[in-house]
Amino acid sequence: MTDVHIGSAPLIGTLRKVGMGLLVAGLAGLAAVYAMNGQERAVADYLIGFWYFAGISLTMVFFATLQYLARAGWSASIRRVAENYTGMVPFMALFLVPIVLNLLSEHHSIYEWSHASAAHDPILQTKAAYLNVPFFVVRMGIYCLLWIGMAWYIVGNSVKQDDAKDITPTRKNWKRSAPWILVYALTITFAAFDLLMSLEPHWFSTIWGVYSFAGHFVAALSIIAVTLVAFHNRGLLKGYIRDEHFHDMGKLMFAFSVFWAYIGFSQYFIIWYANIPEETIYYTHRMSGGWETFGIILIGLRFLLPFALLLRQDVKRRKNMLLVAAAVILSGHFIDIVWIVMPAVAKVINHEAPTVIFGWQEFMGVLFFAGVFLFFASQLFSKRRSVAINDPLLQESFEYHS
Repeated sequence: MTDVHIGSAPLIGTLRKVGMGLLVAGLAGLAAVYAMNGQERAVADYLIGFWYFAGISLTMVFFATLQYLARAGWSASIRRVAENYTGMVPFMALFLVPIVLNLLSEHHSIYEWSHASAAHDPILQTKAAYLNVPFFVVRMGIYCLLWIGMAWYIVGNSVKQDDAKDITPTRKNWKRSAPWILVYALTITFAAFDLLMSLEPHWFSTIWGVYSFAGHFVAALSIIAVTLVAFHNRGLLKGYIRDEHFHDMGKLMFAFSVFWAYIGFSQYFIIWYANIPEETIYYTHRMSGGWETFGIILIGLRFLLPFALLLRQDVKRRKNMLLVAAAVILSGHFIDIVWIVMPAVAKVINHEAPTVIFGWQEFMGVLFFAGVFLFFASQLFSKRRSVAINDPLLQESFEYHS
């Protein structure tokens, strides 16, 4: 077994430097987008990056909570990796400020329901009790408080267990993980409604929350897998990371790629079959004007390629193949969010049928939040142990076979 304090490892230092570099580059890029293309596009690109990494960071807390709910022994030696990627969660409210400020900018808001013209739209008037700026801000505040509480309780108890004389912190997580899972399910669903689905305020989907969760969860699994491979290749956490863990991460990535495809197809098929105008408008905007190409790419990156790459049992233990599959999934997650956000924003900007708006600008928000995400992760890897060394189920993580 190697040292679980890896904060001084060169890899963590590199992670911090890369994070800072991406953060500065992304911030400069967003400023350039604002200056060259206007507020709407800059905020849309910011939203893409925020939803990508905020969702992943929050889902890392969910991953840890799920392990406690299931009392999973297999993940005891790698769970802290996910927990150390939750650094963005306490600062969610701060990162939401630009989106809220954009809502207050009546003529440049990317949310159609916040425009003065919404008062003359009968459909939006029926939704005005929910879709209004004050209530939106209140909801965002509630989500952030619940997310902070979830991270503070679950991850906090996990860290406390490292130096505890008994298993009281772990027992608390076993007892309270179920309600925190429910909190996650409700908040990620309504945050997806508010931040993404309301970009198309005439449209709705009852499985939108599940669709959003599936995308974030498989992306979070991919980042955990990449981190485990990076640690293993550099001799970090030797003895704690086993081939069985790579196999299980590969199985989860495969399963949830299929699950995402199932949810995405279910949403599309039901809307296509019913053929109700207020439902089909979402796909009408995304199957014309060049956006249909993004839909085809999305199917390949989020389902077909991961399915082909991870289908074989032996491949799941090949670290290079896991890296390739993770890169494909994470790229697909980006295309997915762009395909959700940009057609709606293009419609707001052009005031007509949305045509493709995609370029270097759409990478700037992701670069900025990738930097934030990696910087916070490097800080937590430096401060905390990278293995829950006093977890009562840790021995099971060494003994199980998948």
